[in-house]
Amino acid sequence: MTRLGFRTLQVLSAVALCVVAVGCTESPHTVPASEKPRPLQVGSLDALGTTSEATTPAAPQSTTATPSPAPAVQPALTEDDARYAVRRYLSRWIGQPLRTDDTEGKYPLVCSGSILSNNPGRLTGTTAFDADKMTARRTGDAGAEVTVPVTNSSSVTAVLTFSLRAAASGYCIWDIAS
Repeated sequence: MTRLGFRTLQVLSAVALCVVAVGCTESPHTVPASEKPRPLQVGSLDALGTTSEATTPAAPQSTTATPSPAPAVQPALTEDDARYAVRRYLSRWIGQPLRTDDTEGKYPLVCSGSILSNNPGRLTGTTAFDADKMTARRTGDAGAEVTVPVTNSSSVTAVLTFSLRAAASGYCIWDIAS
C-alpha cells in the first residue's frame, strides 16, 4: 500500500473510532436538550457580550419545582427625593438643568394626566428659585408637598407649593399652587 493510502486508512479509522466512542456525528437536531445552548437572560454577562455560550455552563437539572422569585421591593421615596424632583423641574425652567440632557422629553417629571400636563406653562417667566429654603413633607405613602420661593421676571418672589405623587421612577409633579 502506498504511503498516501496508508495515511488515509489511519485518518478514516480515527474518524470511525470517534463516531463510535464519542458520537461526533451528532447534529444540532440530535443534541440532547441539556447540551443545547440556553437563551440569554436579559442583563446577563452573556447578553453584554463578555462571555460566550460556549463558556456558559448548562443549567443544573432538578426534579423539584423552582421557587418563584420574591417581588422586588421599591424603596420608599423620601422628602429628599421630593426636593430633588422639584429642584430638577425648576432648574429646567430657568434654563440651568442639573444635567445638560435632563429634559422633560427624555426624563419626564410631570405626571401623565396631571393638571400640569394640560397646562405646561404655569411657571412661564420664572427666573430663579431658592433651593436652600426649599422644604418638603410627605403626604401619605404615595405623595409629598414641596414649598419653595420662586422669583419671576418682574423680580417678584412668591412661595409655591408643588404637589408630587409617587411614580415608577420616583416622584412626578402633579400640581403647583401659590
